[in-house]
Amino acid sequence: MFAMITQCFSSLTKKRVILYSILIMGLGNLGFSQTAQPTPVQASPSTNKIVSDSLARLRRAKNARIEHALRLKMMSAVDTLTMSDYMMSIDRVNDKLNSIIDSSKMGFEVVRMGRNLDRITNDISLIRQNMGRRRSGTNIKNLYLYQSFTSNLNNENDFIEARLDKLYNSVYHAKLRLRTALSDSIFRVMYADSSLRKALSKKLIRLERKWVRVDSLTKDGINTLNTLKVKVSDNAITLSNMLNIMDNRLDRAGQQLFGKETNFLWQTSLPDTLSTKNTKPIVNVLESEQKAVGYYISQTSRQRSIIIVLGILLFVWLFMKRRQLKAFRKHDATFAFLHLQYLNTRPVMSLFVVLLSLMPFFDAYAPTTYVTFESLLLLLAVSIITYEKWARPVWGAWMALVALFITVAVTNLFIEPTLFQRLWLLLLDGSIAVFAFRFIQKLAKDTPFYKWIKLATITSIALACLAILSNLFGRFSLAGIFGIAAIFAITQAVTLPIFAETVIEMFLLQLQSSRLKKGTNKPFESSVVTNKIRLPLLLIVGLLWLIMLTSNLTIYHYISNSISDFLTVTRTIGSISFQMSSVLLFFVIIWMAHILQRLITFLFGETGNELEDITAETKGQHSRLLITRLLVLIGGYLLAIAASGLPIDKLTIIIGALGVGVGMGLQGIVNNFVSGIILIFDGSLQIGDEIEVNGQAGKVKEIGLRTSTLSTADGAEVIIPNGIMLSQNIVNWTFSNDQRRVMIEFSLSGDELDTNVINDTINNIIGKLPNVTTKNKPVILFTKVHQETCWLTVRFWSNISNVEQVKSMAMLQLSAAFKAKNMKME
Repeated sequence: MFAMITQCFSSLTKKRVILYSILIMGLGNLGFSQTAQPTPVQASPSTNKIVSDSLARLRRAKNARIEHALRLKMMSAVDTLTMSDYMMSIDRVNDKLNSIIDSSKMGFEVVRMGRNLDRITNDISLIRQNMGRRRSGTNIKNLYLYQSFTSNLNNENDFIEARLDKLYNSVYHAKLRLRTALSDSIFRVMYADSSLRKALSKKLIRLERKWVRVDSLTKDGINTLNTLKVKVSDNAITLSNMLNIMDNRLDRAGQQLFGKETNFLWQTSLPDTLSTKNTKPIVNVLESEQKAVGYYISQTSRQRSIIIVLGILLFVWLFMKRRQLKAFRKHDATFAFLHLQYLNTRPVMSLFVVLLSLMPFFDAYAPTTYVTFESLLLLLAVSIITYEKWARPVWGAWMALVALFITVAVTNLFIEPTLFQRLWLLLLDGSIAVFAFRFIQKLAKDTPFYKWIKLATITSIALACLAILSNLFGRFSLAGIFGIAAIFAITQAVTLPIFAETVIEMFLLQLQSSRLKKGTNKPFESSVVTNKIRLPLLLIVGLLWLIMLTSNLTIYHYISNSISDFLTVTRTIGSISFQMSSVLLFFVIIWMAHILQRLITFLFGETGNELEDITAETKGQHSRLLITRLLVLIGGYLLAIAASGLPIDKLTIIIGALGVGVGMGLQGIVNNFVSGIILIFDGSLQIGDEIEVNGQAGKVKEIGLRTSTLSTADGAEVIIPNGIMLSQNIVNWTFSNDQRRVMIEFSLSGDELDTNVINDTINNIIGKLPNVTTKNKPVILFTKVHQETCWLTVRFWSNISNVEQVKSMAMLQLSAAFKAKNMKME
């Protein structure tokens, strides 16, 4: 039978080729004209109809032949099929339907996307309502706020659109697969046989119902996704239009800021176009600011949550340290070395200052009214803290600055470019410049963060002068921006140093609390801790100040985007790709690891004075601490590599370069580094040991990765490379104990020299000396004896750190004792 089918197909193929040839020849004859030159002729409608009908008949004949061949094949196979084959075909169809169901499921993700799209639509409506028509120059910060939120909404809408497209493709392909789910050949044979259909009716009915459910599911899914895609498209169009409108408004605002908005101040007789066109009632201004603040709060719930959690953590920490603070107040002289100024008197207000000072990190795009309110709370907290600390004239000047801040903030909110109000603004800007100038004159050079405070104050003076010039020459909106930036700059120059000092006090309090828990109550050098964390705090303070300054000058958007682009753009050197943000993160983590490995020593009881810290009992602890510091450094470097995203496989290039460097002249550095690690973990040399090496004698002060430091008896510090330390013979006086033999040589002369008296005197004097080991009696040797003179050598044991003092006291007391017995000691 298969041979007959093959012969049939071959004959049909030959006929099809002949028919195609005849059609082509016929079409070719119709296309020639009666002239020798062939010219293109337009086919007539009847000709096109004949061709299309012929091709349709050919296709139908082909499909009929294929179906006939399949039918013959299946008829030949029907006799070989069993009930298990039919059951397996039903299972295959059922599996296809289950797979289609899995592909069509959308679950709660679609519901969530629908809610997000509704929220985006509502936010779009709110932004469009809140975008006021007030003067662009004074409302430019709110425009940046709305632009930022609109851009975020646009990104979220694009993400939802991409996800919907993926889901739609999945459901659509599931719909296409549903059409072929029943195309299983055995299943079709079974379904065509009435007896088989009756025997398997229950399974087939369930399968038919499932097919109907799946069909309904895919249709509903496609309809739902189409509805959401329509919403996405509407939001995308609206958001694009809004961003274009905002860009145009910001462009006009920039031109207006640096253009002449109103008359020169001395041109009072000319009409004031800005004041007549743009003046709005106070109620409208308040309503616009209220809408901006309300929308900002509703859209920044995540930032608010972070601030609340941070505040809870700070006050929980304060609650846990309340007993230590109470003890510090009772024993103020004992803990005076901590220099607690703010936490010791106003701990709650101090933490409020810390929390409110960090707000610029979260509220760079906040409306001016919102930022002003936060700043007023900060100024209030600072006023409470400094009420009892500052002298009355200083505190009175501070309150005058607070009043000036409130006045400038309210004026900037409601002022319009009339002559009186411009003169009032001129007076306020002049007051800011005078106050800042007086402040910088009286600023003491020993004030913490003196250089930064001076720079911030000079900037405030410059901004106030620019505000005055802008007001004089008709740049009214620009004058308002410069004025509000100037008053913020001078107030932050006072509040941010208090924030930094409070953070330093928190570090010192935590260190002292940890030391007390470990049983260490010795004072430590707080200046060492302060100097270590002052630079990072200075960078944080400067960053907070710059964020607030650029935000008030309405240039934060441009600067932050420029910095972000600079840090995130991918750069390529050879085969290595990197970002500047990764490089910056790498060095920041390493820097913090170095600071942490130094501060961790104070948690183990160090005081900051190595010579006082090192005793025989604490040598082992210092060695363990040295290992801990090394592990912190190694962990910091590994974390820096992991966090920066540096490709580890590319490090082989660096290792290869280091190998070449070692061969070309870095042997000494590598030798010292490896020797340092060996000295740290070997244990034969510890911090505090009295050693002699390479002609130098002293106490081991530090064992570093490259060099070790000896502190000599003369007060000098000898830095010795670790390679020399490891390769030279080391005399360690304190390897197993801290005792050293003391030897005294002297002579005695007198009329009666009794050896018993001499021995008793020496034993009594030496045995009573402090820092002398009493378990071993002194060894007394008579090295030379004459009739009235003898020479003696006395040997005894003392602590290594007190050898010279003990020797001096022994000589003095022995001389006095022998003199009392009529013996002369020389």
